[in-house]
Amino acid sequence: MNSSLASPSRFPGRGWFLAVLLLAAACRAAGSDASSSAPLVVPEPAGATADAPASATAGSHEIPDPYYQGLGNGGYDVQHYDLVLDVDLESGVIEAVCRITARATQDLARFHLDLYGLDVDQVLVRDEEASFEREGRELIVRPERFLPAGEEFTVAVRYGGVPEPAPDPGVPFVPGVGWFRTPSGVYVVSECSGAASWFPCNDHPLDKATYSIEVTVPKPYTVASNGILVEERDAGDRRTWLWRASDPMSTYLATVCIAEFDVVVEEGPGGIPMRTYLPTDATEEERAVFARTNEILAFFGERFGPYPFESVGAVLSYENLGGALETQTIPVYGRGADESTVAHELAHQWFGDCVGPANWQELWLNEGFASYAEQLWFEHTEGAEAALERGRGMYRMLRAANVGPPADPGLEQLFGASVYVRGPLVLQALRDAVGDETFFAILRAWVDRNHDGHGTTDAFVALCEESTEADLSLFFALLYDADMPVVPSLE
Repeated sequence: MNSSLASPSRFPGRGWFLAVLLLAAACRAAGSDASSSAPLVVPEPAGATADAPASATAGSHEIPDPYYQGLGNGGYDVQHYDLVLDVDLESGVIEAVCRITARATQDLARFHLDLYGLDVDQVLVRDEEASFEREGRELIVRPERFLPAGEEFTVAVRYGGVPEPAPDPGVPFVPGVGWFRTPSGVYVVSECSGAASWFPCNDHPLDKATYSIEVTVPKPYTVASNGILVEERDAGDRRTWLWRASDPMSTYLATVCIAEFDVVVEEGPGGIPMRTYLPTDATEEERAVFARTNEILAFFGERFGPYPFESVGAVLSYENLGGALETQTIPVYGRGADESTVAHELAHQWFGDCVGPANWQELWLNEGFASYAEQLWFEHTEGAEAALERGRGMYRMLRAANVGPPADPGLEQLFGASVYVRGPLVLQALRDAVGDETFFAILRAWVDRNHDGHGTTDAFVALCEESTEADLSLFFALLYDADMPVVPSLE
């Protein structure tokens, strides 16, 4: 065997969800309600409204997902989010406007957005005042005129309040996911359904979009977000930061991190900007964790294809979180992160971010692949024999616990061993069956075919079958069988 299995460092207890738990423990008490601000400008009506045809119906309140009922919305496809946030770090209050550009996929009489908590003051559709109502996480919008299928339209929502983490059934052992306020500032970690805790959106990974994120905060705080830092503007005792993410991104991968950071600016692959945000009291050991970022990216680039985005970076929080989340282009790490964690989150830029899951049952295509990439880096730095020994230890644990299949781990075990440990073993079995040359060709083809899109287990299996005539029986058993199969080479 050429490589090992998943590291215990990505097991529940040191994954990103522990970071969320410790963030929640550090949260301050909620602040006051949002203060009033000037309304959105509403132009004069542009003529008589047209009656909606019989075909104009309500967009679905969800995107069908085997694990998350009620998540996301149908009837439209978001193209771009333009977010403008003013953050009062003392009270926790935000005042915000979210402008959405979307394309109607059916004749729409009304449509839904996901939004958890927060107060909505005004909604415009096509720059016309629209009526709206709230129902749980749903913001139901009724435009003045119906939206015909194929039309690109705009929605602007003025909203505010104190964001709170949103409860998530996939991580029931934490109070929620999304926007967290801590003693050092704000960190956003939204997997799976926390994006709606801080902006109205189509909160499902199937609907990717580009982003513009503008955040105003008091000095001396700094704002880190996704993509390229376009502009910094001073306004007395406050400062505005404008970020743009030009590559399509799922909602749960959008982040805003606010603290008194020390910023290290370097060049990443091909000269792209690389920005690392560190606590001002970060130790040399903590800084060294990120020192090999370019080396890791070069190693993965040879095996998975070119780095897929316009920038790369990292945020290290002040709090001792013990985990990380692969927020696109700029993963968020808690203190205690090591080089193995950095390798894992950087691998996600290919597997999970560039190629996202079509639904949350497909999470092994994110976490199983990133965990295996983490082990590829371990093999590269520590040697094949050390990797094999590590793999044997993980295999013994899988067999003793009879861990279930990554293709269908179940919602309650979505972030458990079937995905993080048995998932990478699926890929090792594929590698053993087809050899290194074919194996890495499959991974590169997977990224190339689904670039900026989504993948499914069925599509990955089809790619494997068309790429080889080798015996894939152990690969299939590890992927699908209810009981943990025997792997002779690890016995």
